[in-house]
Amino acid sequence: MKKYIVLLVLPVIVLAVSDIDSITINRWRCNVYNDGRWGSSTLGGAYWPNPLRNFYIYGAGIWIGGISSDTFVTVGYNPNTGLSEMIPTLNQYWRQGYGNTLDRIYKYPGDWPAPLSRFPMAPQIARSNMDLWCCFGDSDPSRHTPPGLPLGVDVALTVYGFSDSIAQDFFFLKYDLMNNNNYLLNNLYFGVILDGDIGIYTDDMVGLIRDRYFTIGTQTIRVKNTGFMYDFDNNEPPGQYWQSGTPGAVAIRFISATGGLTMSAFKKFTLDFDPMTDKHQYKTLAGYNYQTGAYEPYDSIDLVPGDKRFLMSSGPFNLSSMSSASFHYAVIAAPYGEAGATPTNRDTTQLAWQSYLADSIYHARILGIEEENRKPHYLTTRIFPNPFKSYLNISTIINEKISADIYNVNGVLIKSLSGTSHLLWNGKDNKDAVLPNGVYFIKVSIKGQTSIHKVLLIRN
Repeated sequence: MKKYIVLLVLPVIVLAVSDIDSITINRWRCNVYNDGRWGSSTLGGAYWPNPLRNFYIYGAGIWIGGISSDTFVTVGYNPNTGLSEMIPTLNQYWRQGYGNTLDRIYKYPGDWPAPLSRFPMAPQIARSNMDLWCCFGDSDPSRHTPPGLPLGVDVALTVYGFSDSIAQDFFFLKYDLMNNNNYLLNNLYFGVILDGDIGIYTDDMVGLIRDRYFTIGTQTIRVKNTGFMYDFDNNEPPGQYWQSGTPGAVAIRFISATGGLTMSAFKKFTLDFDPMTDKHQYKTLAGYNYQTGAYEPYDSIDLVPGDKRFLMSSGPFNLSSMSSASFHYAVIAAPYGEAGATPTNRDTTQLAWQSYLADSIYHARILGIEEENRKPHYLTTRIFPNPFKSYLNISTIINEKISADIYNVNGVLIKSLSGTSHLLWNGKDNKDAVLPNGVYFIKVSIKGQTSIHKVLLIRN
């Protein structure tokens, strides 16, 4: 259990009780709160792989920084206190008081969806086997650590979890950052902070896969924007926070964001050096060493074990009045080396593959569906299942000729299909050779209109 610096905001927390629910659909067990936090629990955090209670995350959440009349940062999880500066309702409602029963986490299956009458931005269609949705704001000044003040932002969080074996070791976070004010928000940064504790918290390490190629079998994959934590000596004795087994790694993969934003900084720090003021937190979000003032955006080297956390941020960007920006992440667990292996003698392949797989599945199952729904109805193409093991269905709702050209990740045409309304691909090329596992791109043509789809082939 960690030591926290207790601040005088504790009485306020009692007045703004947050709702709590959990991801329980796969091998993760992770709490989610409607005040910006996730991962925290009275047991000791989030654990994996269920049913083993091996704890990996003590707490996590978001940081949002911007420059208005001054420099302000809203903290959705403070690793130094375990608290949030956000409130469990939208900014427009907080002056009415807390405790409205509609201000809660909505879960599919269960009480999904949230009512549009109170939450007009709430999704109405579930996208995964277990969706969670909630929203929170930052306008209550009493929640902020003095002299910090609110930015005036609202955030909606959607959590996606899948139950199949391919996706059993990760879940997804979609944040919608909303500016519901009548003024522009300038020089914003959006970040996710992970306060990892892999069993005993004193011997953790931080790593980064910023942009690297891995060869797995006959396939070469590219993995980007993946920050992770692991155990220094890859050994945890059985106890309250570790049931049994060799420690793995816990990671966050930045997937995408509005306007082509990417991961602009990755900063690591310890309990003793947490940035505590708004100005220091903003500098950290922007990629600076807040103690020296040096611009050091990517902390990719870690030599000494300790009580670690990392911040993955994107920016700067502006947010116009009554507009929003979306940020997408995967939370991943994976094996990371043999028992007792030193930090320099670890095999990163399994972690890299899980990161690649999570990114591919999210694009295929979540972002791909959202993009499909924005297309004209007559062009709607169904491609399923995705990922697929043996056969892939390609169909359209209209009785028209349809053709599909299939390309590998290098852009080489490997298969062409044509027919009426429905096509079936068996995962082979034009020479009937069995293709390896990996990502493929399908160009579908219907009535002179084309669309591009990304699919994932994973054989048993």
